[in-house]
Amino acid sequence: MTHIPMKEITQQSKSLNDTMQNMKLQIFTLSMLIGLVVLSPAAAQTAEVKTSGYELMTNKQYGNCIACHDMPGVQGLTSNFAPSLQGVGRKYSEKELMQWVVDARKFNADTLMPPFGSTHDLKLTRPARVILSNEQIAQVVFTLQSWR
Repeated sequence: MTHIPMKEITQQSKSLNDTMQNMKLQIFTLSMLIGLVVLSPAAAQTAEVKTSGYELMTNKQYGNCIACHDMPGVQGLTSNFAPSLQGVGRKYSEKELMQWVVDARKFNADTLMPPFGSTHDLKLTRPARVILSNEQIAQVVFTLQSWR
């Protein structure tokens, strides 16, 4: 049996411990850098731009159009509370679709459809901000136009 001096074992252990600490520090630094890139405003804006109109319309945090409208591509339980969106691109111009999404009250003052791009005359909005940005509305309108 070979005998290894305790001093050598201690030095090897210390060296291994130092290497592990250095690796932990490198991993932590790398994960922080990744977090900064992922959570940066530029990255968030890029992610927003990449979201399709259809995704905005089916996401409860954004358009949530599926709560009231029947939509192409949605399977299972569909709503008939509001008119179907099947074929709206054939029925309405881009300008009309844009106005419907921005503020449908311009067409029908008694509509229950929320104004996605306006806070005009809204009394209880806190904070007073639009539901969808202009870019998101353009993406939704692009999707609506494709449904012919």
